[in-house]
Amino acid sequence: MCITEERTVSRNPHRRTSVLLLVAALVQPLALVAAPRLAPLAASAADDAQRGLITRFAALGMRNAVATYARYPALGMAMLPYTEFLLTRSTLPPRHRELLWLRTAWLARSDYLWAQRAPAARRAGVSEAELERIALGPDAAGWDAFEAALLRAADELHVDAFVSDATWATLAARYDANQLTDLLYGVGEIEMHATFASTLRIEIEPELKDRLPSGIAYAPAARQTNARLVGKAARIEPLPPTGSGFGNANVFRTFARNPPADELRNAVGKHVRDETSLTPRNREELIMRVGVLCRSEYEWAAHSRVGRQVGLNDGDVARVIAGASSPGGNALESALLRAADELYRDDVVGDATWDALARELSERQLLDSLFTFGAFRSATYAINSAGVQLDANMSELRFPPELR
Repeated sequence: MCITEERTVSRNPHRRTSVLLLVAALVQPLALVAAPRLAPLAASAADDAQRGLITRFAALGMRNAVATYARYPALGMAMLPYTEFLLTRSTLPPRHRELLWLRTAWLARSDYLWAQRAPAARRAGVSEAELERIALGPDAAGWDAFEAALLRAADELHVDAFVSDATWATLAARYDANQLTDLLYGVGEIEMHATFASTLRIEIEPELKDRLPSGIAYAPAARQTNARLVGKAARIEPLPPTGSGFGNANVFRTFARNPPADELRNAVGKHVRDETSLTPRNREELIMRVGVLCRSEYEWAAHSRVGRQVGLNDGDVARVIAGASSPGGNALESALLRAADELYRDDVVGDATWDALARELSERQLLDSLFTFGAFRSATYAINSAGVQLDANMSELRFPPELR
């Protein structure tokens, strides 16, 4: 990637702080009245599958989000069972879950997710003072060392798609492999819902009164390092091989330790691979761009191979690396790459990019674009931080030197 483009997508917290605070001050009155880009499905318009999904996940409390996902029941059924597990049944203690989810909501600037999780956090024992301290971050006075590391992990994942050695050591001293997995994928899953809520402008349910704490500067306690563990020791060792085939790749053997959770998480990937409404070419371009932005060489190797199988040539691959500003490609491909950059940088697709996508894509394809980005960003958080090593057949598909 060229230096100019790297600066464009880089998560510089100081730059983002000043820009976001200025933008928040200028656009907040408008944000209060902006109509949803996709309205929640009205009960009177729902078919049996849509009503079933809304009923099935009513207990999550995200009524407007679930009714929006119900516009595309297959996507909702791929996404929400794993969300339900992470919110209610994961291996993490309830208090730790809510600290992570709220810090992620703060980092993603998601009033919707903050409003959803703050009541749950209170039920898990988080005090009013601690709610404000979550926004202040891991360096605020009052956290014990482990809870500070939890918050710092959320910051490092958001900014760098990677948990640092020091933070990992603190977490791994108490958490087992399943808990670490639930943390990594959980932060990514919550961030995905935040990008849906912000991009689609999902309205907060009127009974929920919590909002992001005001008057606190946006200052993630992390920086972009692009440090990775390729060629080094894995932090979570993969399970022994059981034969050959798709499920024997290092990524699956690393995280195949909790079958009930694995089945739900794998449904997310299955939808993207086998059930998406995106064309194979557009799907792979989007996933490959996630690999570049999050510096996930494993995802890049896996999907640059698939990308070539579905028709990408050397010029297409170079354009995915360089980003939407590079020449070539059609209007849709440029808009998809731009959307990926905006979601990575700002956790929301801007108006111009959304309008460009909406001119080319169906409603379901728009939702699949958000889902594909969110699912694979979440996967990079886990792959990078667990130290999943490249498979033996990936040696010819590595990042170009400037991305390593």
